[in-house]
Amino acid sequence: MDEPGALWCPSPHYFAGRRGERPRWIIVHGTAGFATAEEVVAFFQRPETEASTHYLIGRDGRIFQLVREADAAWGNGAVSRGHDRWWGMTGNPNYVTLSIEHHKLRRDNGDELTAAQKQASFLLIDHLCERHGIPRRRADAQGGITGHFSLDPQGRSYCPGPYPWDELCAYLARHGQVPVVAESKSTAERPFLHADQARAIAESDPGYAGLWQQLEELREVAADFQRRLITVELELARLQGQDRPPGSRPPQR
Repeated sequence: MDEPGALWCPSPHYFAGRRGERPRWIIVHGTAGFATAEEVVAFFQRPETEASTHYLIGRDGRIFQLVREADAAWGNGAVSRGHDRWWGMTGNPNYVTLSIEHHKLRRDNGDELTAAQKQASFLLIDHLCERHGIPRRRADAQGGITGHFSLDPQGRSYCPGPYPWDELCAYLARHGQVPVVAESKSTAERPFLHADQARAIAESDPGYAGLWQQLEELREVAADFQRRLITVELELARLQGQDRPPGSRPPQR
């Protein structure tokens, strides 16, 4: 167990190790349902689920750890069109992320965090940043903190739902050793253009239109490659699990 005070509830769904990578981003999730935190834990522990996150924070502020931080959970793999640009350069995002679920009752993740949940979430994120050298700021190409929507805006635009991002940044600025860097709105200061910025350039100058089209096609190819890569890796992990004798424990990490 990595987080002091967390309840260790191991899930079998993980990639052992990180293939030489280290976590650079923290991904915030909402469960989009479930009556209790214990139901979420049971869901991630069932063999057929094939999903997991590193942590779950209950509405009462309890923290459950399901996957060790040294291993890659299966919660952040799929990317879709419109994802933040740096995910196209990371291979399988699971290897470079840590994931935190927050128990939410509504299917659309529309409920706010409870006071206890928010406090536990801020504290856990601060500890993760400290342990792994993750930038204490909103995510960019160098790392940081963001929601599941960053990877999969098509299927997970509602994840994590309402989250107090400004309060988190203020908390990390007060408690962390690394100052929060304000998210720049200048394209000159960004390593990548947002989709709407690139589209505006293409529409204003027809000379860019062909390059814009090529860029979009290449991004879609990269996203499809990532999806196929993750599917193969998950299948290999399943087959390795089937090769173990019934009742045996998974390899120790």
